[in-house]
Amino acid sequence: MHITFLDRFEARPGRILQWTPSEISTGSTYPVPPTSNQQLHLAGNRGDTTWLAATFDVPGPIDTDALRASFEEWTSRHDALSCSFSQAEEADESSALFVDVADVVDLRLREETVADARTPEQVRELLGERLDRWCNPFAFPAYFLGAITREDQSTVICGFDHAICDGWSMSIAITEISTLYREYTRAERNPIASDLLPEPGSFLNYCFRESATADPEPGDHRIAGWRSFLRACGGDTPHFPVDLGLPAGTMSPQGTDTRMLLDADEAELFDQNCADHRHSSFGAILASIGLATTQLTEKRDTRLLFPVHTRREPRHNHTFGWLVANAPMTVTSMDDLHSTARAVNLAFHEALSLSSVSSRQVLRSLGPEVSPTRRDIFSVSYADYRTMPGGSRPRESRPGDSQPAPINPQQLSRVSSADDVQFWFSRTHDGLAVRTRFPAPAAQAVLTFLECVSEILSTP
Repeated sequence: MHITFLDRFEARPGRILQWTPSEISTGSTYPVPPTSNQQLHLAGNRGDTTWLAATFDVPGPIDTDALRASFEEWTSRHDALSCSFSQAEEADESSALFVDVADVVDLRLREETVADARTPEQVRELLGERLDRWCNPFAFPAYFLGAITREDQSTVICGFDHAICDGWSMSIAITEISTLYREYTRAERNPIASDLLPEPGSFLNYCFRESATADPEPGDHRIAGWRSFLRACGGDTPHFPVDLGLPAGTMSPQGTDTRMLLDADEAELFDQNCADHRHSSFGAILASIGLATTQLTEKRDTRLLFPVHTRREPRHNHTFGWLVANAPMTVTSMDDLHSTARAVNLAFHEALSLSSVSSRQVLRSLGPEVSPTRRDIFSVSYADYRTMPGGSRPRESRPGDSQPAPINPQQLSRVSSADDVQFWFSRTHDGLAVRTRFPAPAAQAVLTFLECVSEILSTP
């Protein structure tokens, strides 16, 4: 899986197609409110979608009947894809948002040609417009299903508002759609998803269980842990440790960077080196962030959030939805990478225990003790795509692969505005890469930081 942004999407020209519902039944309001993540995401919605998209390639021109059937079979499989959201008339916190559940059992899709894109720039422009328009959480469907058809090799595309998906879900989407499409393109095949794919698990039931979880008591050790962390941040959320030159409260156009830090062989040696020194690879990545901070600012402590998936039960390994929590971490720089990483590993389990309290519960418990000065938060994410549905493969399929996998899979995000920095580290069979989002005026500071991180990780 190659992780990138729309402005860096490797897009070849071709005819852009889209599949949309021919009839929409709005269904009924679901009795369970959205999750904590969804409520915060939707409450901060300023009319712009925050979408995630994924692509994979298929041989030859698109078999439109096969892809339509694949999309129809797949969208009826996951209940998160039946959701859109509406605001209640009352503005109180408990009833601010509801889930509308559409009837997608008999969903039928119709094909339309968007345009013939003659340049990569036109592909990105047209896809961006469609993704922005259709990945709208306050309308159904909150997703885009499409393709770029070409004579030699085509690209299948699906995009979703973040309210109904997470990064893990992108792997689920392309793995399952590519499996269905491969079967539908075989002669006289009429595949059934339940025969080909594992049980998906219900995202709406996950939402129900979260809503039934009582708020922690004021004296709960997890609230105390969050309070201590946020106080150390000055009563604020954590922010990038190097001066961005951007006043608090000021949004700017978003800058982007994607880079490979370690190739396949280097990443294997890195993982083994981490194991030999009794810490995890993610621990070393967080340690490199802390050591880079110390080198550039002389600050010994670096505070950040990192997302953790909440797919703790096997039934949710293949659930499409947003199943993520946030954990706070203070990285304290030691003598070197390995001693710092071992200290991170010790702090990691305490951080995980704090992630069992949702961000919304934390903010509700601490109230005026927390006053965010920026919209964005400094976060560091790590995903090992080798362990996700479909697994990671080299970007080009190889003869003799024991298990078919999506060809040239890519995950891309919208480019909008920013006032802080987020890092997404990704481990695949191709190596270790990082994708970075930051305020464009702060490019030099962020790129210098990334060079420092890269040097630290490359040192044995």
